[in-house]
Amino acid sequence: MKMQTCQLNTLMVLAVFLVTGCASQNPYHIYDWTAGNCASPDNEMCAKSYYQEYPGYDLAFVEFSERGNTFNSKWVDNVLERIRARAAEEGVVVVTFIHGWKHNAKETDSNLIDFKKSLDAVANTSSSLGKRRLVGLYIGWRGASLDLPWLENLTFWDRKAVAEEVGKGGVTSLLLELDRIDQEDPDNVMVVIGHSFGGAIVVSATSEVLAERAENQSRNGSPAKSIGDLIIVLNPAIEATQSLSLIETAIHNSYPDGQNPLFISLSSDADWATHYTFPAGQTLGLLLTWHQHDLQRERYYDRSDNEPLVLKEEHLDATTVGNFAPYLTHRLTAEPSGDKPRLSLTTCEQEPDRCIPKGWTTLSGHPTFGPLPENYPLHFIRTDKSVMKGHNDIFNPVVRAFILGIIDDIVVRSMEKPGLTTPPILFQPDKLNSRFQEFYSMQ
Repeated sequence: MKMQTCQLNTLMVLAVFLVTGCASQNPYHIYDWTAGNCASPDNEMCAKSYYQEYPGYDLAFVEFSERGNTFNSKWVDNVLERIRARAAEEGVVVVTFIHGWKHNAKETDSNLIDFKKSLDAVANTSSSLGKRRLVGLYIGWRGASLDLPWLENLTFWDRKAVAEEVGKGGVTSLLLELDRIDQEDPDNVMVVIGHSFGGAIVVSATSEVLAERAENQSRNGSPAKSIGDLIIVLNPAIEATQSLSLIETAIHNSYPDGQNPLFISLSSDADWATHYTFPAGQTLGLLLTWHQHDLQRERYYDRSDNEPLVLKEEHLDATTVGNFAPYLTHRLTAEPSGDKPRLSLTTCEQEPDRCIPKGWTTLSGHPTFGPLPENYPLHFIRTDKSVMKGHNDIFNPVVRAFILGIIDDIVVRSMEKPGLTTPPILFQPDKLNSRFQEFYSMQ
């Protein structure tokens, strides 16, 4: 009897410990916008506003419940109205960021703090903005459910399920509304960035739309259009099977010169979480719930000898989109060079051994989908610790300069005269390195 009482008391203490360690389930930004509300940022009205106006940029928030719903439709409408008003004034450059696991929209969250620093860097270093207003949009969800060190690591699979709900929820409609604003003026620019489970949300919310647009584009020969101008995911924590239909649609189409990238995935070999934790969780979770099959695909083969391969669902399910070797298109490194690194971007065709499968997988050889069409707009880039030292190392100077260079290129190319077909910067490695070094020096 005493033993049962002791066990019961222990469970009660553990339950209280977990409850008191739970992160808030409520939205963090609930106040309306007022002009210049963040001219002095250290005030409660600024910190709790869902539209914040700083001297160099605006910062908006849209927060989602665990079921993928926005908390208050009026708040979202007000955010969209304010961005539309900014666009009508002198144009906008909208950078949307969706955070990942262990993060939220709290003002003290490290992702939010780093996002603000990145916006400040863009505002102060990009002369291409011109008079256009820089607007950051931070999409918040409950990526952090526990505020307890160590125990929060046990929420990986629970938060993955929530990310999937959010990705299937209102994020798609929000991004499409922003896309409409972006398309109202060719000088407007919109970029969507997601990290970790935030990358999973982005992939879930956009893959079907991108596949449809790539398919429709092939019918009239015009460039395929992304949601906004570009989607970027960093160490995305979502299985490769979720992007298979997009890949297969994209490789069957043709693209004109000057085609903008639709989608960029950047994943690091140094990301232990997606190389090992993710495959382990997926394998254990799917083993008892799904029947996996071998698939026959005409355009799936080993690039070393062009021999056809069997596509296995066990590989698609257990590997993230950024680590799935058959999707990979490029290898990116930052090599030491004086006082600033030199960025090197090579294709997997050029250096196939740098795109072989890694992490916990039984996939081997040089598997690939292809051949890829000219100006292929999906870029799956593998990198290493010279660019990202781990899963969360996404705001370091190298990553930030790389992304700033790509965004700046889109901003510049948005102002080109109709008919010009300047290649995107990802197709010009020397120019990419040059712009990278410029932004790296400015930080």
